[in-house]
Amino acid sequence: MPLDLETTRACAARVLATDTEAPHPEELETLTLQLRGHIVVAIPEVETAALALPEDGVPRVCALFCVGEARLRLSAEPGRHLSARIAHAQRLARSVRALCDHYEDGFHQCPSGPERAAYLRMLQHYPACSACRTVDDNGEVTGVCATGDRLYEQYRQARRGPAAP
Repeated sequence: MPLDLETTRACAARVLATDTEAPHPEELETLTLQLRGHIVVAIPEVETAALALPEDGVPRVCALFCVGEARLRLSAEPGRHLSARIAHAQRLARSVRALCDHYEDGFHQCPSGPERAAYLRMLQHYPACSACRTVDDNGEVTGVCATGDRLYEQYRQARRGPAAP
């Protein structure tokens, strides 16, 4: 059965909407559970489609990149405060949107070049590092990880591009 893109995108749009007030805590909990369910359903679909693409092709790498990021976000726990739970739901919604884009037509722009390489290094490190996964009630990382900090700084530098002379 194909993914219900309309329902899936509508759920993500509700969480990411900037022109409406934030959902009430009960509604946010429901939306977060729905987003998690959409991701769980979408991951195998997108991954299967991606693995059928040419191994060295950008669409395949990009789709698998988004699948990995979605899995990382599924493994994260939100903080207890409303602002942390909203931020967590927004991250899930962005993953839902990216997975829908890949499922629908592969028209999703993932990081490329040095930015992609730096991001993939972060993506491999963070789920395996207990310090990087430890968050406080606000969803902020509380663990200290020099490797995680270094990888994030490399990613930030890669996004900025080379420094002006």
